[in-house]
This record gives sequence, structure tokens and C-alpha cells, in this order.
Amino acid sequence: MASTIFLAAGRRSLRVRALAGAALVTFLLQPGAFAADLTQAVVRQKVNIVTLAPSLSAASQPVAQGAVVRDENVVRTGTESRAELEFPDLTLARMGANSIFSFDAEARAISCQQGAALFSKPTSSGRIEVRAGAVTAAITGSTGFVSNQPMVHGAKARKGTAASADRTTMMGMLEGKLRGTATWRDRNGGQHSFAFKLGPGEMIVAQANRQPVVVQFDIPRFLATSPLITGFSGELPNQAQLNRAVAQYRTDERRGFLQPTNVLVSSQPLQVAWLSSSTVNHNSFDASVDQLGRGMRSTVPGDGGFVDVGGTGILRGQLVWNTSADLDLHLTLPDQQEVFFANRTVTFNNGRATAALDADNLGGNIDVPPSTRVENIVVNGVPLSGNYTFFVNSFSSGNGSDAFTLRVSSNGTVQVINGTLTPGQNSTPIVVPFRPGG
Repeated sequence: MASTIFLAAGRRSLRVRALAGAALVTFLLQPGAFAADLTQAVVRQKVNIVTLAPSLSAASQPVAQGAVVRDENVVRTGTESRAELEFPDLTLARMGANSIFSFDAEARAISCQQGAALFSKPTSSGRIEVRAGAVTAAITGSTGFVSNQPMVHGAKARKGTAASADRTTMMGMLEGKLRGTATWRDRNGGQHSFAFKLGPGEMIVAQANRQPVVVQFDIPRFLATSPLITGFSGELPNQAQLNRAVAQYRTDERRGFLQPTNVLVSSQPLQVAWLSSSTVNHNSFDASVDQLGRGMRSTVPGDGGFVDVGGTGILRGQLVWNTSADLDLHLTLPDQQEVFFANRTVTFNNGRATAALDADNLGGNIDVPPSTRVENIVVNGVPLSGNYTFFVNSFSSGNGSDAFTLRVSSNGTVQVINGTLTPGQNSTPIVVPFRPGG
């Protein structure tokens, strides 16, 4: 895996046929004054192989630019191919490579069954649904993207956690706002849900068997590098709103509300942009990110004595030790949720912030030769005001005691504890009183 996606911590906040046990994310917006027209669409742009079929099970035939696509027809793109459809209300849908797309006039819904798609809907037109795997979104006027890809397996299972879901679904907003709920199932089959909001530069990642995650992404770099933007001619319907979203992003960046962090996520010829922050398991991101954008590899040096493992974040805690013991880093949030090996990613503050154990270590692997082992927790987005408590637990060890170092950074200040732990013991905590903006 060799390319990098950049996420940015910021202040801003089908008739569905879901697979059994699949995570379901539902977004709700106020309906528009006029009904959307999804009775047909015209193929305005196409590159390489684009085909059309009456249904998912029917044979596909090549389609020409200017062809009309009817309700419930299925459009497919091949490798290194793409297509743009335009609806009567001027809504645009752009498909990336290896994608499957359809729409339903009666339900006023567009669906990306596979691959990646960008949608852009004029503010004057009515409400439609956007569906991609585990994600269902109701929108009026807005611009965003979806990705629906098989997961890359091989992520480390941690102390009996459930296996990963079969697919990763992502949805992000370039401009516009939405509210939603997300449901997922734990390893015992229990269903959970939470409410959240998304605005410009925010994205949700959904999988069947883990809590969905809201993260930030870099809007200007997406617009500059994503083939869903650069691979097509002509402006999007909401170009003025996109320009305002970019201007707001730049303002937040200048004011220090955005703290970009380079994270190694993927390889392959990409189709999203530069995203940032390490908030979910990177292997889970691989296939989805490959269909969304183009990144460039970059290295972020460690600072304040931190080992260059994991992300940096608005707040960062890092545990370092040099024995084969299984030590664990924990973080207790102001709302009393806890981030640790059994709860690796937490979304809080009404979906505006995430805290994640982005580097986990069972004690058996060496992160930095010859003997250094590392666990790392980062907080990104718009965290709650309050106390953030980092501590270390000795989960298991064959030694009488194990030496460790705990570093915590916030607002340019680094606190350090050096100590030893016996099996089962907790360390002295580092408590960080945090207020967004300093």
C-alpha cells in the first residue's frame, strides 16, 4: 500500500435493499418546493467503456454520448472509464471507474450499487434520495460523493473483536448540510444507532459491524485532484456554493481550526482527493478511497519526542514500551466514553469529533526496530470542552514489571510520564483540560 489520503480536523461541523446485518445510514434534509424529475437522464459525457442495461440482471450494451437513460435502467462503467448523466432538473450524477448506477423515478432515488459517484443537485429542485450500499441520503440542493466498495480484509483482530464487514460505504459533502442517523450491529447482533450532522468537508464511513465514523476531508484538494471533478468538463450546478465552501475552508485553515495530518491509507490508481486524519482502520478505507481520489505520499516527522507511528490530531496520546508485554493505551472523553482496544473509534459532540486508537499493539509486533512498541490515540474534529484523561493499563505480561513512556500533546504542549507497571496495573493518568480554539 503506497499512496496517502489526507483528512483534516476542522471546526465545522433504492427503496433500500440492505444486506442482512448491514449498517444503515439515513440522512434527512428539508424537502424542496419542487418535485425532482428522475424519469430519465441524458449521457452528457463518457470516457472509454460505458454500458446500459434494462435491469441489473439483463445484458448490457454499449451506450453513446447523448443517449437517453430510462427509469430503472442500469449504467456501468469499465476500468479507466467514467460517465456523467444529466436529469431534467439539471441534477448531475458523475460515475467513476468500475461503477454501477441506476435511478428510480417513483422513489425519486439514485443508487450507486458499486464504485464511486458524485452528485450535484441545484438548490431550486426538489428532494431526492442518494443510495450507496449501507448509506441512504435525502438531499435537496447540495454536492457530495459516495463510494461503495468491498473491504480489504487483513486488519488485525483485537482480543476477540468481530470480523470486519464485507463493504465500506462512504458519503461526503462538498457543499450543503444534512442530518442523519446511523445503525450498525455489534458482534452479538445487537443493533445500535446515533444521530449526527454533516456539513461541507465532512464525511461518514459506514460498515455493518462497527460504529460509523464521521471524519473531515480537505475540500480544495478534493476539487483539485478527484477525477470525479477533473475528469469532466463544465461546472457543477452549485459552483457558487462550492466556491464559498472552499473560501470558508481556507479561512478556517488560516485561523488554525484545521490541522492536517498525513495518513498512509491506500495504493492503486485513485479516484477521491486528499483526505486527512487517522480515525478509522486504514485497511477498511483502502477499496473505498481507491474509487474517490488522488493522493501524494508525504511523511510527517515526529515532534515533541513522539515516535512517527499513528496520526497527530488536535489531541494526541502515545504509549511507547520495549518489552513483549501487552500494554494498552486508554482515553476517557469528557462525556465518559472510553477509547481503547475494544472501542477503537468513538464519534462524539453530536458527530462533530472523533477519537481513535489508530495504532494498536498486542506486544507481539515491533513498530520501530529493534524493540519499540507503540499505541497511539488521536482526537480530531471539534472536540467537547472538558477533561481528556489518558492512562496506560498492563493487559498481560510475563514480566514482573514493564517500563513505559506516555506522551500527550495539546495546543502545542507535550506532557510526559515515565513509569513501570505490573500486570493488571493502571498508570498515573495525564489529564488534559481542553477548550476548542485554545
